[in-house]
Amino acid sequence: MASSRPPTTAPTRPRSARRGRLAACAPAAALAGTLLGTPTAAATPAAPSAPSAPSAPSAYEAYVWATGVNLRPCPRVTDPCRPTGVRLGREYVAAYCQALGDRVVDGPYENAYWVEVAAHGQVGWISAVYVRGGANNQPVPGVPGPDSCV
Repeated sequence: MASSRPPTTAPTRPRSARRGRLAACAPAAALAGTLLGTPTAAATPAAPSAPSAPSAPSAYEAYVWATGVNLRPCPRVTDPCRPTGVRLGREYVAAYCQALGDRVVDGPYENAYWVEVAAHGQVGWISAVYVRGGANNQPVPGVPGPDSCV
């Protein structure tokens, strides 16, 4: 059963957690322009401007129905993904995306999907087994898929 609450504004993921795909393309584009003799934005001096704040990734709300759920640095239960020390339970958290990881089984529930969440000032992963909604071995409805995990 999906949450009826609207999406929340969550803390921005730390820069180290965000891996931009387009940033790596800028030096290559400037080099290509130099080799081909075409002007590029990198070759033209730009007027100084105020730095812009990075945009926050969209966050969705997810409810952690169990207690004592470990927040982990990656979607695995084995080394090197030891718990961060943050434990979640019976609370709403900001969810960014979900991806496949280690399969977790808890009683009649099982799932290999993990959800990246922000809670208690930290960003990490929890098993989809502990997020309300969805079914066994299925992604959590309403949370973006792996393409959103950048």
